[in-house]
Amino acid sequence: MDLTLPATGFFVGILIGLTGIGGGAIMTPFLILVLGTRPVVAVGTDLVYGSVTKIVGAYFHWRQGTVDLRLVRRLALASVPGGLLAVALLRTMPRSGVDADAAVRRVLGVVLIVVAVLMVARLRGGTVLAIPERWRTVLQGTGTYAIGGLVGALVGFTSVGSGSLLVPFLVSVYPLTTPQIVGTDVFHAAILVTATAAAHAQGQSVDWLLASSLLLGSVPGVTIGSWMAPRVSSRWLRVGLAALLLLTGINLI
Repeated sequence: MDLTLPATGFFVGILIGLTGIGGGAIMTPFLILVLGTRPVVAVGTDLVYGSVTKIVGAYFHWRQGTVDLRLVRRLALASVPGGLLAVALLRTMPRSGVDADAAVRRVLGVVLIVVAVLMVARLRGGTVLAIPERWRTVLQGTGTYAIGGLVGALVGFTSVGSGSLLVPFLVSVYPLTTPQIVGTDVFHAAILVTATAAAHAQGQSVDWLLASSLLLGSVPGVTIGSWMAPRVSSRWLRVGLAALLLLTGINLI
């Protein structure tokens, strides 16, 4: 039995549970650049894989009390429709003469570069903004729905964003602890990724055998990562992950 795919799933599962980042940002480029999977199929396959993985992670974070369920609900009210609209757009592109695979590859590359920059800024303390109280109130209201919709659309189109783009927003706007930010993000991602994965599956852009192989390793990986999240510092792991995402994004564009 080839253990490469389960081992990759295990590694990415640990990253998801430990940092809330890593599913689409690592797995989708791996499927495209290493395995040669079509970008649209890579996105759909990663979302199916990520759905199961993040459901497991969400359960453990909920058990540990590190999930703000009220915030999750508000984010999902906008992100799920945004994600479904993005999947619908991917389906209509070929009928309009647009190469959906090329579009996904380029957008994915740009998003990965943005994610890498945000990660570096966050490590330097640059993403925790001193927001005036009146603007913080707006961002915690309509702003949360707007960000949720944007993140949902990016997840449906590239599978990236449910953690890597949402976490900086949560850090800057909401008075949550780091474990609460990760737990809330993973729980919300479980809802969003499951919805968009179902839409991709309906459009037959999922490699089920590939997703199953990845899941063999990801379920124990995310279990371990979620258990570790409140107990260890992941700073140096984030530094290496940011560098990897930057190089991968440049390669995809």
